Amino acid sequence: MDKVNMSVAVIPMANELGWSGLERGLVSSSFFWGYTLTQIPGGAISTTIGGSKVLMAGVGLWSIGTLLAPAAAEMSLMVLCASRVIVGLGEGVAPSAATSILAKTMHPNERSRAVATVWGGLDIGSVVGLLLCGPLIKAFGWPSVFYCFAILGLVWCALWPLVNPDKVSSKVTAQFSVMESSELPSEVKPPEKVHVPWGKFFRSLPVWAITVAHFSFNWGYYTLLAWLPSYFELALGLEVDKSSFLTLIPYLAMTAMMPLVGPMADGMVDRNIKLTTVRKVCQGIAFLGPALCMLACGFLTPATPGAGGAPTGIIVALLSLAFALGAWSRGGLYCNHQDLSPRYAGALLGITNTAGALPGVLGVAAAGYMLDVTGSWALAVFYPTAICQLLGFVFYTLFASSERQSWS
Repeated sequence: MDKVNMSVAVIPMANELGWSGLERGLVSSSFFWGYTLTQIPGGAISTTIGGSKVLMAGVGLWSIGTLLAPAAAEMSLMVLCASRVIVGLGEGVAPSAATSILAKTMHPNERSRAVATVWGGLDIGSVVGLLLCGPLIKAFGWPSVFYCFAILGLVWCALWPLVNPDKVSSKVTAQFSVMESSELPSEVKPPEKVHVPWGKFFRSLPVWAITVAHFSFNWGYYTLLAWLPSYFELALGLEVDKSSFLTLIPYLAMTAMMPLVGPMADGMVDRNIKLTTVRKVCQGIAFLGPALCMLACGFLTPATPGAGGAPTGIIVALLSLAFALGAWSRGGLYCNHQDLSPRYAGALLGITNTAGALPGVLGVAAAGYMLDVTGSWALAVFYPTAICQLLGFVFYTLFASSERQSWS
């Protein structure tokens, strides 16, 4: 939710404060400056002390950053960017912390469903955030979205200790103790001092395959996350509340697809299809389908922004199909860290999600710059996304693996 609030709020903020396309891009991308910095530290800390405490600290930090945004915006553009960096620093530890918790509590045969369910929360949060942002802005002004979402995050922090995932992990350890040791995820074996083999990670081609895939997939995801509401307003000439509503539809499609991905991926594993093949098939769907949709959206978008006459319904349908097919990444690259090494899954996600956060810095800001220079949404958003997804498909298909690594 805290990722999408700015993508909608930036529309009235830009109108009120007179921002250019590049300044819109800087504000939207500043979140990722902080998000990139805490990926690897978050993975290392989660691997060492467990993900529960790290996750709560992250949510608390990004909620405080969100709370500060309205006051920061009144001061200057750079102060607002600094508040968004704080949000990014907090959110940057969350993926590795969540992955570490899953690796300690889930059996490999249930991994795709667990990952799809937990990471599907991101898409549900995007849906809820987009659903709320438009009406809140219309009724109470743009500062309201930051105050509301910050309060929700702080309430979550107060309730999280009641869940006590560390206790859940110990119960899982007891349950698995009756199984063959070869069937146990390494994290549920008796704890020992953790040494993270960083050098071996960076010499591993399968790790590089996930890293490249993560970068390529997120180029489209984060660029669209930041720019879709502005696209509907500036390119298609829609009002902010309609922009927010139409942006919601692709995320609803992704959320609807999510319950199917995990069971279907795990079903392929149960039918003795090689795990590496399952991951490549899932990620291939998540790359090729959206790439074709992006090319079509670029072709259908009016050459003159706001000129009207655009087939809005077809464009929304293509975006929805792209997001729905993108959900298959939950059975692909997002499971792959735990396949290579359940023990170091959090640290591995820290590495690949650092690469995955870079498009939020580079892609989001570059889209704003390209819009200022060319005035073309196809050249700024859709065609670069399609190119990244096709390159990611080739690299991941050639070099990805789900075999447990020798350093695990």
